[in-house]
Amino acid sequence: MRRLTYVLLLPVLVAVALVVAAPAAADAPTIERSTVTFGPFVDDETCAFPFSQTVERTRTTITYENGDIKRHTDLIVTASANGKTEIQRNSYNVFIAADSPTQWVITGVFEKAQLHGRTLWLQSGRLVYDLETDQVGDAHPGPLAEPADTCQLLGP
Repeated sequence: MRRLTYVLLLPVLVAVALVVAAPAAADAPTIERSTVTFGPFVDDETCAFPFSQTVERTRTTITYENGDIKRHTDLIVTASANGKTEIQRNSYNVFIAADSPTQWVITGVFEKAQLHGRTLWLQSGRLVYDLETDQVGDAHPGPLAEPADTCQLLGP
């Protein structure tokens, strides 16, 4: 008799569990990932000497049920010549609210360049980009370093 009770209750418990889990599954965001690599290619026009360059971009886009979007981007730009390698590593998030899709909030590292493992310059923080006016707002602007000249860094 006890076994029969379990056999009869098991389908009911499974059905209840599925009904309870259904709303949670409906709220799951959509996630898309992509990686794109350009190069290596040789740039023989920018400097007096040719250099090799590679660009790799990895992006994860999460779209939430309410329409909000979060994009995480890792961007690595590598330039090499004369036994030297300059690496720019950028890692940032772009938040796009469904109720104001022309106002993008961008947070993270926008510019970080290194030569032989030493950081040459770094720019990070929080920006707001207005698509309609093509303007970038920075609530806490700080001193901006001039990026080093690639030709100077990689020169003989």
